[in-house]
Amino acid sequence: MLRYTLAALLLATPAVADEVWTSDMGQVVYQTEENGAAILSFTNVDAYPATLVIPGLAGNYSDRGVHDAYWIGEGAGYCDAFLTIPGRDQPSTNWGRAVVSFDQPSFPTGFTMTMGDCFGPLTYAIRANTQ
Repeated sequence: MLRYTLAALLLATPAVADEVWTSDMGQVVYQTEENGAAILSFTNVDAYPATLVIPGLAGNYSDRGVHDAYWIGEGAGYCDAFLTIPGRDQPSTNWGRAVVSFDQPSFPTGFTMTMGDCFGPLTYAIRANTQ
């Protein structure tokens, strides 16, 4: 009985790779989890590939809300400082703050990424809907 209960619980939890959303910029993909952060890939409004880092979201599939985050992109940027993500070869001056607002607390749900450049104000958004 315990074996079936454990199997049911494991099947009820979505795998990281199962979380894919669509946006006007293309797919947003939940890639991995590192040090308690969820790492998502997406195409930014400048059409360059980017990574979204959401601290504290790793493993959270049922209590999502509004989360502070940051993004780092490829391509030319104009921030005064370089930022890099572990495992990435090149630091970038194309990065900024973000706020991720999920529609509902439980997986699956869409969200809106409101973003800004560098440490500046949040000035643009990307909407991500479940597939």
